[in-house]
Amino acid sequence: MFGKFGRYLHGRVTIQAQGKNLAGFINEALKDRIEFYNGKKLTDSFLAEINAADFRRLRKAAKKAGIKINIRNRYGFPFVALRWQKRKGLIFGVFIIIAALTVLSQYVLSISVEGNSRVSADQIIAEAGKAGLNKWVLKSSLDLDQMSKQVQESMPDLVWMTMEERGTNIKIRVVEKTLPQTVLFRGDLLAAKTGYVEDVIVIQGQALIAEGQLVTAGQVLIKAAGGMTEYSFDVSGQNRTKQNATDAPAAKGFVRARVWYSADKIIPMEEDRTEKTANRTNGWGIKINNRVIMIMNQDSPYSDSIQETCTYALPSWRNWRFPVELLKVHYEETQKVHVSRTAAEARKLAETLAREELKQKLPSGVKVLHDKVRILSSQKGTEHVRVEVETFEDIAVYKK
Repeated sequence: MFGKFGRYLHGRVTIQAQGKNLAGFINEALKDRIEFYNGKKLTDSFLAEINAADFRRLRKAAKKAGIKINIRNRYGFPFVALRWQKRKGLIFGVFIIIAALTVLSQYVLSISVEGNSRVSADQIIAEAGKAGLNKWVLKSSLDLDQMSKQVQESMPDLVWMTMEERGTNIKIRVVEKTLPQTVLFRGDLLAAKTGYVEDVIVIQGQALIAEGQLVTAGQVLIKAAGGMTEYSFDVSGQNRTKQNATDAPAAKGFVRARVWYSADKIIPMEEDRTEKTANRTNGWGIKINNRVIMIMNQDSPYSDSIQETCTYALPSWRNWRFPVELLKVHYEETQKVHVSRTAAEARKLAETLAREELKQKLPSGVKVLHDKVRILSSQKGTEHVRVEVETFEDIAVYKK
């Protein structure tokens, strides 16, 4: 951490030296006690970083060796200070903004609600206001745990509540009481999937299939005599109460079958891809309307990188919005990597990816009878693997 701060404080210059006598240039620079960092030999040049204070002395070594030097990038406080020398009024404005943000960050500027569906957010916020949680209140004066208990006790539809401080926002998270679930048993029971029937249990209606039969998705399994029956289940799902029914009951029963799933994956044995390294840094600036002024790291310090931009603004008040925003640019260095795999490694990776895909397809808690891995013929330089899984599950569903 201190090393990174020292580099920023003293400043770094990324140079590219071009010429025939690169070795002589480097030796002359080392004689003058100029240190190179992150040096990289390219096809016809030398790329490295040096301290900003050493750049003037580097010209002497370049002149002796007949080397041409190009500046690729500048990084650090000396260059930021140079750029801001003629912007004293803007610097003063930035300090005013920072001071204002520091003061405003001590207050509650917004309140949000998460986890509610039946109870409106406005109602929850109103109850929280009665407990003392309002906008423009000092955060240090709030006892969020006590307020959470008070609001929860005043709202019988809530079984749990917590208040969390997120900067100038107070997030209220709630869990509502679960109401009895109404389940409709309507019409025929159909096959949700293609499968080989093992068990048929009919409670109401007429079975149209038999054990040992192969059925396809959408096929009628148990025919209803007609009509609909509606039941209401309690929260535990164990006890049910009959709400209303027509003269003829709907089909009810279970049809358990063997069902098959499969997933195919093709993996190349030679592959070029881009990966992230462990190097990352942030650039900071301010945004005034549509104009962006970078204070630190205007450009990425890496030759190859991806960047993500985030803005932080004060909450709007009525129809007025504060025109200045804090800007953060996150740089992550990337590098191109060539991956070579053996046939066994490619097959293992393909099997792993195929099994992960099957996990998404299988119903939760389903019984897996067995699985099989097949090595299929593939094009030269690739491996094609298929994973097949056989399960035992109930496939009877009502038509939606």
